[in-house]
Amino acid sequence: MLKRKNYWLLFAILLLSLTSLSPSMELNTNNDPHPMKKPQSQSTNPSSGEEGTIDSLRITVSLNSEEFNELELLSNRYTLESGVKVILRNIDSEDADEVLKHDLTIGDSPDIVMADGRSILDWATRGYLLPVDVYQSIPGTAPLTQLIPWMQWNGYNWGVPLDIDPYVLVYSPQRLAELGFTTLPRSLEQWNTLLQNVLKEQGKYLLAMDTRNPYGLSAVMESMNSSLLSDNQEVINWTQNARSYFYLTSRYNKDVWDMIQSGSVAVAALPLSEWKKHGNSSLVAEAPLTASNGRGLESYYSRSFALPAQSPNPKEAVNWLTFITSEDSQMDWLENTGSLPALDVLYRSEHDFKYRLPFGVELLLTEETAPEVEFQGGWSKIVEAVSLLLTGKMDAAGYKDFIKEGLE
Repeated sequence: MLKRKNYWLLFAILLLSLTSLSPSMELNTNNDPHPMKKPQSQSTNPSSGEEGTIDSLRITVSLNSEEFNELELLSNRYTLESGVKVILRNIDSEDADEVLKHDLTIGDSPDIVMADGRSILDWATRGYLLPVDVYQSIPGTAPLTQLIPWMQWNGYNWGVPLDIDPYVLVYSPQRLAELGFTTLPRSLEQWNTLLQNVLKEQGKYLLAMDTRNPYGLSAVMESMNSSLLSDNQEVINWTQNARSYFYLTSRYNKDVWDMIQSGSVAVAALPLSEWKKHGNSSLVAEAPLTASNGRGLESYYSRSFALPAQSPNPKEAVNWLTFITSEDSQMDWLENTGSLPALDVLYRSEHDFKYRLPFGVELLLTEETAPEVEFQGGWSKIVEAVSLLLTGKMDAAGYKDFIKEGLE
């Protein structure tokens, strides 16, 4: 009996000692000698004081000085409304492609970049962009119908168009009359006749265009009712044979205007923005297409904004895009820079579009969308092939094979 009491006494002492242990001591049942740390809350101590707010946006663009000043003014207005500072970085047009490539693939990504509208899908399909409409829709900012296919892929929108700069064919009516024409050639046969007449004079050129992009050649092909991606062998062969009489530049060259004026060049394929700066009453600019052609407007250069995949603040970036592409901002852009905005509604009759253009506004409002052609390698490959064709590094057969392979 005494032995049993001793057992109970020992048990009571043991129980008392266990309950007196410090509550800070915990039994570690993890066999790992280095237990996992909890992740730090991302919402703790936000930099701007309120959860989700930011101090600034970084945006890289490539604009002339007049356009850049206007974008700064618009961005300053956005800052006053939102409290978010906008830091704009302007890149020379000669370096824009390399800087864009660096920003998207290597560098410290800005929040927003600017690019040739036709290159947006190249970057999107390679995973370097964010879809814009994932973060916020942009109501009331529908772009011109022609631009929509250049922004859409896989069910999303990947760019926000800012403006357009159609390529036009510029000539002196007096010089064209000397060459036997009262109007601009509108077929391959007429262009060939004009070429034969130019050949009768030494040191003269049929066409002037820039080899950095394909828009100039596209404008000429459109005037023949063809296109860069057409398999029309006659047009491609003609381009190969006639290129010796093209005045080619690899950057903007103001001498072209003197050459048109003097008759050294019969026709020049130039962006509308340059015509508005340097054209005069003795020269004429015509759109290569009419609204009845029924083709997508391939010779329309456009500039668009996009969100890099590593954009630090995509939601706030889209807020800025909404502001910049609003009706009021786009009208200011038109009035203060002369650049044609991409916003569809500004060309509708209720706005009484009063700016003089060398073509009817209805050409911009055509419901025919750009051809939705899947070209392997994207727009950058087309740019490369056109440059090679114009500079004699690719012949007509090689160009045709290139087009055929890309469309398969």
